[in-house]
Amino acid sequence: MATKPKFSLKKKLALLIISIIITLSILAGLFSFKGISDITSDTYLSRSKEISATVAAVVDAEMVKSIRDRVMAVFNATEDRVSTEDWGSPEFEAYLDRYSEIEDSDEYRTVQKQLRLVQDNNHIKCAYLLWFDLKTESTIYLVDGSYGDEYSGPGAFDAVMYDVDREAMRNPANGVAPDITNTEEYGWVVAAGSPIFLNGELLAFAGAEISMNAVMAQRNQFLFFVYFSLLMLAIVFIILSMILIDRTIIQPINKLSDTSEKYWSGESTSIRNEFSQLQIHTGDEIETLSNAMKQMEENINEQFTRILDTTQKLITTQEHAAEMDRIANIDALTKVRNKRAYDEKVIHLNEEIRKGERTDFGIAMIDLNNLKPINDTYGHDKGNVAIQKLCGMVCSTFKHSAVFRIGGDEFAALLEGEDLENAENLIHDLMRKWEQNQNVTSLQPWEQTSAAIGYSRYQKGDTVEEVFKRADDAMYEQKTRMKAARKQQVR
Repeated sequence: MATKPKFSLKKKLALLIISIIITLSILAGLFSFKGISDITSDTYLSRSKEISATVAAVVDAEMVKSIRDRVMAVFNATEDRVSTEDWGSPEFEAYLDRYSEIEDSDEYRTVQKQLRLVQDNNHIKCAYLLWFDLKTESTIYLVDGSYGDEYSGPGAFDAVMYDVDREAMRNPANGVAPDITNTEEYGWVVAAGSPIFLNGELLAFAGAEISMNAVMAQRNQFLFFVYFSLLMLAIVFIILSMILIDRTIIQPINKLSDTSEKYWSGESTSIRNEFSQLQIHTGDEIETLSNAMKQMEENINEQFTRILDTTQKLITTQEHAAEMDRIANIDALTKVRNKRAYDEKVIHLNEEIRKGERTDFGIAMIDLNNLKPINDTYGHDKGNVAIQKLCGMVCSTFKHSAVFRIGGDEFAALLEGEDLENAENLIHDLMRKWEQNQNVTSLQPWEQTSAAIGYSRYQKGDTVEEVFKRADDAMYEQKTRMKAARKQQVR
């Protein structure tokens, strides 16, 4: 009599299928978790950095400097400081009262409104301004756009600094690196900071915090559904393997196994239809399993479509933030690029000079004459007309070069290409137009545009700032001569 095998074919098939299903389920779970987590994290890290940069661009740098100086003056003069560790205590409230005059000031309210404008339009948790004091190892809040109990008044500080904070102070242009945290008090939060500069001076860091609790809850629900579906699939498949051991089930099982491997071998960031293409009509549990896998695929595709929709909404928000950043570089009155855009261009040019990619350019500095008398005599609206007319004349003269409004009545033209080669002739033509304007009696005083202009060309070894200073000095020399000439005519 033949002895019974220690391991029957049924058991071998069961063990084989169990091994395959467990392995595929683990891989599927890991790939799903990693893929979705990476997409979510990357999207929110990028968005927090972009929104913090928008905050830095929107706030008034002059007001930020004033607020920071006043807050730090009180902070440095206070010996018995109380940190946020004692939040809500009488001592903490008494400490914050020392900054009440700053909090009630118009400039504080203005900057706070600017923060809340970005905060509310982008539906983020909060936008704020802060400063890192290296001497006391403190993180000091200057202006907070939060509402209600989460609001931190000026002067509130955390008596701690992290490595990312110290790195931000060492290399402020890079800002505070975006970071995701998960705490019991606030849940999932992503935060980043961008620097605010004024004339090359670091004023503060603009921070943006975004709550990720909702999207993380959706992620967990989706992953639970995937794990549950995989578990159910494994159970069904194991049961079938214990019942169907004859040859009629081998081919369908192979089809299902091959399809499973194919399904999870591709990219996890696209809709899959491998199971829906299967044609198994055995009339038994194998066909049921096939249909269950098709339903699982359909459900997964539906869930993934929802995630794609959420991602698209995030992309739209990012595009909106990019548009706001573009608007922040345009001067509202003249529609040319503004001081912020000029500062960014200077950084870019200096980098090109350092790499040897930029070898020739020129800067023309233009300063409108008599703007204050026009404003005082005819009103600021007429002064704006004078500024716009001067801008139009400068732009029409330097047609191939970027023009920036860098001050109330000051413009800078970055001469390149054809304009650079004809710079002297173009400047002469522009000055002749101003001189002719002065002699047209039919023009109103604010239309008789004239200005002083100075020009300098890049020389090897220069920085952009050095070229700018020579042009600025030349402009002021001409302005001095023009004033002297007018006084001589009056005499």
